[in-house]
Amino acid sequence: MDSIKNFFYPESICIVGASSKEKSIGYEILKNIKEYGYKGKIFPVNPRADEILSYKCFHSIEEIPEKIDLGIVVVPKQIVEDSIISLMKKNVKSVILVTAGFKEVGKEGEELERRILEITKNAGAKLVGPNCMGVINALDDVRLNATFVAEKPEKGSTGFLSQSGALGAAVLNSLRETDIKFAHFISVGNKADVNENDIVEFWQNDDNIRTIVLYLESFSDGERFIKNILDGKFHKPIIILKAGRTLSGMKAAISHTGAMSTQDRVVDSILKQFGIIRAENLNELFNTAKGFENFPLPKGNKVAVVTNAGGPAILCVDKLEKEGLILSTLSNETKETVKKLIHPEGSAENPVDLLPNGDAQTFTNVIKTLVKDENVDAIISIFVEPVMVSAFDVIESINSIESNKPIFQVAMPLPEFWQYYKLNSKYKKPVFRNPEDPAEIISNMLLYSNKNKVIRKSEFLNRHKVGGYRITSKSGILDHNEIEKLCKHYNIPLVKSKLLLPEEIKNIEKDFFPLVLKGINKNVIHKTEVNAVMLNIKNEDELLKASEEIKVNFRHKGYEVEAFLIQQYVNPKYEILIGGYRDNSFGPIIMFGLGGKYVEVYDDIVIKSCYLKGEDIDEMIVSTKIGKILKGVRGEKAVNIDDLKNIIKNCALMMIENPEILEFDINPLIIDKEDNYYVVDVRINIKV
Repeated sequence: MDSIKNFFYPESICIVGASSKEKSIGYEILKNIKEYGYKGKIFPVNPRADEILSYKCFHSIEEIPEKIDLGIVVVPKQIVEDSIISLMKKNVKSVILVTAGFKEVGKEGEELERRILEITKNAGAKLVGPNCMGVINALDDVRLNATFVAEKPEKGSTGFLSQSGALGAAVLNSLRETDIKFAHFISVGNKADVNENDIVEFWQNDDNIRTIVLYLESFSDGERFIKNILDGKFHKPIIILKAGRTLSGMKAAISHTGAMSTQDRVVDSILKQFGIIRAENLNELFNTAKGFENFPLPKGNKVAVVTNAGGPAILCVDKLEKEGLILSTLSNETKETVKKLIHPEGSAENPVDLLPNGDAQTFTNVIKTLVKDENVDAIISIFVEPVMVSAFDVIESINSIESNKPIFQVAMPLPEFWQYYKLNSKYKKPVFRNPEDPAEIISNMLLYSNKNKVIRKSEFLNRHKVGGYRITSKSGILDHNEIEKLCKHYNIPLVKSKLLLPEEIKNIEKDFFPLVLKGINKNVIHKTEVNAVMLNIKNEDELLKASEEIKVNFRHKGYEVEAFLIQQYVNPKYEILIGGYRDNSFGPIIMFGLGGKYVEVYDDIVIKSCYLKGEDIDEMIVSTKIGKILKGVRGEKAVNIDDLKNIIKNCALMMIENPEILEFDINPLIIDKEDNYYVVDVRINIKV
């Protein structure tokens, strides 16, 4: 961890490529380090300068006589490799490579990046970047701004990581307007070595960081991220803005599961499953961080709204409902007290309307009353500034209220209010600009709070054991005999089946009837597309006729029947899909939803990580339309949900314990009229 710590708490810094040329990156980084008040030692390196910004300049890295905790490299790409080698010879274990032009520009840059990474890894060093903009530590005992952005951040308790240097710069440039504060900032660029997992793990153990904020364009190792949560290593709120929602993260493969999964759908599901907050935009990202940093966690979803203007309150209430929050039903005692405090034409119902002449004293007294109501978990105050009431007085008076319930303030004042408030507020609590903002913050805080409790208390599926069943096939699609053994091992209820060569079709036992006949060819993925399935065959004559018909159907598509799969016929009441695949980043994924041949059309599915707990399986079932039907609607009897949960759990365990399984597809899993479950079609693909 010392290598990561030195990115934020170095006692000495070497700037390789420091420059005396104003507006150059090498100059601006050194200037920012100086002007922000860095407390440690600074060693600029430039072969053609003796002094830069009053610092003694070294002509080479080798000339520096003292220990270097952090090396910052801003030299041209052509001499980066030599500079890195020199830093390694000086036993520098932490390096930030600001220079761009590596794998983001093509194969030549990718090869150079690979060589540099090999050099640092062999030396036991950690590398941030390349193609990044540096690091900030705003804490008083460090005061490090090693970026080329001139803003001077105010101290907070948030850690902010940005994969994009440009977006990080945009956030830093807006600090005076947005009033965002943080303890640490880091831009990780190409993530050649150090990635979000390394930084989040470090921040989880740094007492100066309370809330973690990430802007990501990709997850380097999502499965490691998940396992850290499951192992109890992540306990602080994590808020992520993940870009690239519309880009598919994986190709449609052999299964419905593969065809219906996109990287964004997976990201959305995984983050929600493990209580990680996903923000829609920068405003929500940092507003939520302000919420965690400045307000107590709400204990529930019942919200009281106090306002002096109807329109903004309506927008607020609409957003509350959209976020799954509810307006509190105020107690009669509360309403009677409020009536005595407000104008006779105001409203003591929720939202409480004080009318435009509601002043600081009225707002404060009403909110103090609402805080005492047991039906209220959080309060939102909305103030639109009229001529006769000072916005500052109202906001500051409400700030003075001591409460174990969060009180969020929205202000729509005259423009000059914001700078005046920043300079003169005694409490300096966040004030939000949009009436919809607090609902997002409360919803996000509740997601973290509720999931965090459940995650800590629940048992997850075994994530350490590998090899629960030994698959003997080497690659590709598993044959039916292997599938039978796998299903038996994991108690997956495969229907009675028999695999026969075409010439053996006459040898089927009479007690198999009625049956289903399926033509098999390893190149045919979806049998219904070549009319390769015949249902409810009652006798031998029908069987022979059906087999010949399937052979003809195959030939029309350019295939031959390699074998016939004969299965016990089951009259379905419901058809379900259970699938799984191995995501490149997040590892084993499980899918549940409506099955049958129209599965892609209806798209009634839900995705989660295979590292499930009981609550996750319940949530999978009830969040689909077919799941609600299975639980009973319009007087229909519910199916045996416990059996279904066990099948889902066993399928997830199969994926966890057999890492060679790339994907599987059970479609359909049939529930008959007697509530029995039958798997009638399984495809399992394993890696070479």
